[in-house]
Amino acid sequence: MSKYSTVSFDAADTLFYIKMGLGKSYYHVLKNYDSSYNPEDISKVFKKFFSNREGLHFTGLKGDELFKAEKEWWHSLVKDIFNELGMFNDFNKYFDDLYEFFSEEAWEVYSDTISTLSYLKDRNFNIIVTSNFDSRIYNVCKKFEIDKFVDHFTISSESGCSKPDKELFYMSLEKVQAKPELSIHIGDNYNLDYIPSMAIGMKSILIDRDNQFDKDMNICKSPDFGKIFEVLDES
Repeated sequence: MSKYSTVSFDAADTLFYIKMGLGKSYYHVLKNYDSSYNPEDISKVFKKFFSNREGLHFTGLKGDELFKAEKEWWHSLVKDIFNELGMFNDFNKYFDDLYEFFSEEAWEVYSDTISTLSYLKDRNFNIIVTSNFDSRIYNVCKKFEIDKFVDHFTISSESGCSKPDKELFYMSLEKVQAKPELSIHIGDNYNLDYIPSMAIGMKSILIDRDNQFDKDMNICKSPDFGKIFEVLDES
């Protein structure tokens, strides 16, 4: 019997991913309006502005107010991208199409996601999602039937804080009355997932599907979800 009771997952690039990649996805929608942009340039400028932006989180907003705030956050980011690359006609219409595209169609589920979640659910583990995401996550998870395995979602836009703030992890664990030392967090980002979850006493597994991290780093990492089963059986 495992000493752990709860397994927490990041969402994007952990459970599912952008199937065409970010730059190509932006361009896929953009070519209906203007085809003079380069997907690699879009991706590069996105990273520049995204990494320097305040987190996607709001306090005390629900329903339409939350949806509006989320969309305005993304509108501001995408507008900054194309102000740098060069603005074009019908930007607002493009953005609406892009926002809708990322509500479901842009994503693909990893091949081992459903089988892993099903295994964990069959063994009666609490399954939670702890993610810097907006409310579109529910559409994505419903599309791939991830939602039926998840006991609770804790997403930044609804929570007033975002990773790497440790408070988001505490909030997530509280929903299932779980202790950090009896919980595991799985995510793809060393700074946003691995470090803060370890800092509060959780066992952390870094998903490194592209083998980007040095093999000699003293961290618990795996190219897939296989490592979860080893950790669960630790005494």
